[in-house]
Amino acid sequence: MLQENNGEAGLLHWLGGQIDPHSGVPIYLQVRQALTRAVQRGTLRPGDGLPTVRALASELRLAPSTITRAYAELQRGGLIESRAGAGTTVSPQAKQSLARAESQEGLLEELRDILHRLFASGMSPADVQANVAQVIQGLGREAR
Repeated sequence: MLQENNGEAGLLHWLGGQIDPHSGVPIYLQVRQALTRAVQRGTLRPGDGLPTVRALASELRLAPSTITRAYAELQRGGLIESRAGAGTTVSPQAKQSLARAESQEGLLEELRDILHRLFASGMSPADVQANVAQVIQGLGREAR
């Protein structure tokens, strides 16, 4: 695990340097983002173990609930998995989960641009919402 950071101790030290309590960004989100970056860069690889919630909370001097929330979001996103007795590890599908999330973020950005153009053309939010609902219903019928 974390060859360039010397194992779990290296990860704990590195994570500590990523957290800024004065940034205005919620701490759990900073932990989530830091671990996501570590996976993106290949610093954390599929199968690598993560510190326990207690160990990470203690090292970073945070409430365990903060780490629990960060881990829960990472798990929902498919980046990590937790198994009783085996601990928390980077998911074998972590890279695919990141690629899917990046693709979805790009598509959502395109949707925001389209919505801005619709509003700029004079369409009301209610009309946009009604039209989007119609499109979604149509797509649902096509999928059946």
